[in-house]
Amino acid sequence: MIIPRPLTLILALSLCATPLLSQENRTIPLETPVQSKGTVSFVLHTDRPYSSGGPEADFEQILFRLPNLASCSIQRTYSAILLSLDWESAPDHRGYHLFLPELPGPEEYHVQFTWDAQEGLSQGYFNGLPFRYEDPGYYHGPWDLPEAATELITPVGPNRISDVSVLARSISDDDAKDNTPPHLRGRNQSLIHGLELPPPIDLMGRKGELLYESAMDTPQSLEGWVVEGPGIMDFVDGSVVLHSAIPRPSDGSTGNFNIWVPLEFPDSIIVDWDFKPFTDSDVAHFFFAARGRGGEDIFGSSLAPRDGHFQQYINGDIDNYYVIYFLNRALTRTTNLTRSGLFKSIGAAVLSLGSVGIPPGEKTWHSLRMIKDGGHIQLQVDGKVVLDGGDPGTERWGPVLGGGHLGFRQMARTMAAYRNLRVWEIR
Repeated sequence: MIIPRPLTLILALSLCATPLLSQENRTIPLETPVQSKGTVSFVLHTDRPYSSGGPEADFEQILFRLPNLASCSIQRTYSAILLSLDWESAPDHRGYHLFLPELPGPEEYHVQFTWDAQEGLSQGYFNGLPFRYEDPGYYHGPWDLPEAATELITPVGPNRISDVSVLARSISDDDAKDNTPPHLRGRNQSLIHGLELPPPIDLMGRKGELLYESAMDTPQSLEGWVVEGPGIMDFVDGSVVLHSAIPRPSDGSTGNFNIWVPLEFPDSIIVDWDFKPFTDSDVAHFFFAARGRGGEDIFGSSLAPRDGHFQQYINGDIDNYYVIYFLNRALTRTTNLTRSGLFKSIGAAVLSLGSVGIPPGEKTWHSLRMIKDGGHIQLQVDGKVVLDGGDPGTERWGPVLGGGHLGFRQMARTMAAYRNLRVWEIR
């Protein structure tokens, strides 16, 4: 339903037709303080296009503040464009973060943030589309917002906002859709997740030689594999179960680990494997096209040793791509990163976002296929495309990565089984 105007706090400012940002900061008092429950919506007017990657300089602008409660910002980094709402009164609780590869402009976008801290519910909306879709397997829980906001401040900046509304209650998905201006509803949906994905890549006549095969069911089947970090292999029911020796990290260890196939593979490959999670928490990655910055083998003596700390793989001396296909962390409560994603090593740049890969809570086997056809990369789960994107090989993210090593990464609290790894070349 459409939210009645009497519930909207006094932020109309000339019937919301005039942008709130002018030549000076504006302070607008709220009729009712906002605290543990609330909703803020606005139209963002970007001054120019923003994109991740190089060589553009990093940028951050505060769009508004609710003093003592929260602040909203737009940020450009090498990794992604972020539209965020961060709590000022609950610094230990992550706010909302919408990760985008780019944000075209000048353009208008309708943004909504809603929360009920006592119920542990929070959501964001981009042109009426939720940042992420609810799933009972994702972690939820209450948090405390000890301070209330009694006013809203809009600082001056190159990007401006208009049509601001603040409510002292949370809203539903249907409310958010109804509140979105019709001309913006559903617009630019491809920016936040892959709702419309293409069919599987046609490999008819192109599937070449089987380059590598491992049942992943015995120590002998994984002979020569390299473990970096506190990873443990157990062999159960025709599969290898990977888990961390430090599932609750402390004393500087992350508890995370990588496990690498000892062979290098060519530029264009098909990789199949089976995956079954035993836990609901944390992250599973698949790394590929991994080589040293100068083209070295990643196990070469000239490269720095690695022990599972993530920065060694994204800001160290190796290049790689990686896909995330299983994800459930506290961060996922309020971001669009519950979905599968394709990333490039330096700065963990977001290249493409897809749909949900393997939802938490499922304890069954899933068949995965990753296709790297030059710069075109596709991920399939149980025959369904969940991610389709790639690397254009431009100045933005640098040259397309070619061949290299592949392997798996798990975070500390994840336990999962793997089996039936096979790698083919693509003609």
